[in-house]
Amino acid sequence: MTSPASAAHESVVSSPSDSSALSPALGARSGRSARRRLLGWGAGALALGLLFLSGYVQRGREAAVLAGDAQSASHAARRVLTVRPRVGSSERTLVLPASLEGLEQTEIDARANGYVRRWLVDVGDSVVAGQLLAELDTPELDRELEQAQARLSQSDAAISEAAATHEFSQAVLARYRELAPQGIASQQDLEQKQSQSNIDAAHLSVVRAERSSQQANVHRLRQLKLFARVVAPFDGTITERGIVRGKLVAAGTGQPLFKLAALDPVRAFVQVPQSLVAGVAQGLPAQVRLAQQRGSVWKGQVARSAPALDPTSRTMSVEVRVPNSDHRLLPGMYVEVTLQLDSKQPTLVLPGAAVSATKEGVRVALVSAGGTVHWSKVRIERDTGAEVEISEGLSESDIVIASPGPDISEGTTVRIAP
Repeated sequence: MTSPASAAHESVVSSPSDSSALSPALGARSGRSARRRLLGWGAGALALGLLFLSGYVQRGREAAVLAGDAQSASHAARRVLTVRPRVGSSERTLVLPASLEGLEQTEIDARANGYVRRWLVDVGDSVVAGQLLAELDTPELDRELEQAQARLSQSDAAISEAAATHEFSQAVLARYRELAPQGIASQQDLEQKQSQSNIDAAHLSVVRAERSSQQANVHRLRQLKLFARVVAPFDGTITERGIVRGKLVAAGTGQPLFKLAALDPVRAFVQVPQSLVAGVAQGLPAQVRLAQQRGSVWKGQVARSAPALDPTSRTMSVEVRVPNSDHRLLPGMYVEVTLQLDSKQPTLVLPGAAVSATKEGVRVALVSAGGTVHWSKVRIERDTGAEVEISEGLSESDIVIASPGPDISEGTTVRIAP
């Protein structure tokens, strides 16, 4: 017996008439779906095209507006900030480096050969002129002096002998002069005695000259012997000692026994540039500062200056002297010397940004009464960075562009900004 569910199932599956009725409906539904997809794609493409066309048109309008603005800007006058030159001070504060030196300083060398017997002063000791610094033993020099004195004694004896011989020859000549007229002595004998007398006189002159030479040699050696006592040539302070007891020293070796310097006052030499030479005068105040003691200032003054400039650096050497009674300033110290100089050259001051360095030279942009730009070449006297002092090419009545850009050229029309 067959159940109703199985019968129904069999009827649905096996019925050919129902299957043929379902196929046309599925085909119609698939066609409508394809048409909808085609319509969607077409609408999207149309929207993209409209969007591209709208952007292209908008971009063209913006480009036209920018071109119009640029053309208008090119014909319009540029707005610029300007400055007026101001008169600068003729006084110049000049700070120059220098090294301190003693007013007098020297190396005391050995003048005589010998050994150091003793030394009496050391580094830092103050000495006065003529004070004994050291003593030398000079055995070789002593023997040379003794030998020279012995030769001098020989010369004295030779002079005595020559003088006696000359005196005898003169006496003989006098007798022959009396006998010759009487015929007792011949004329030949008289001439012979005259010649002998002349020879003895010449010999006496020679031995006297030899004695003078020996006496000069003795004097030289005695003076050289004085250098066995090393003394200070001037008042000062010992800055270096180069000897010890028993050391062999020799003249002309270049090894100093002592170094001596006068420390009050000390002096410094600075090189003043040519542009400020006119402001240098004897007695001009100066200030000296140490690099490690900025707060301490020593006051001095210009003592002298060279009457000529160095042809290489175009500078003049100036000597500044500084009192140094407390000896705080030492030779060899690095210092900064400050001078207040009158340049005697009027200058005009501008901001540093107003000056342009170009291939044509250093120039400034001037604004004329008609609003056009003229580039003027100028000469810089001094550049401090923030400001520039100009000595040529500018007047007080000029109007200068404060910061000219690369678009500012000769003849450009500008408007002065308030």
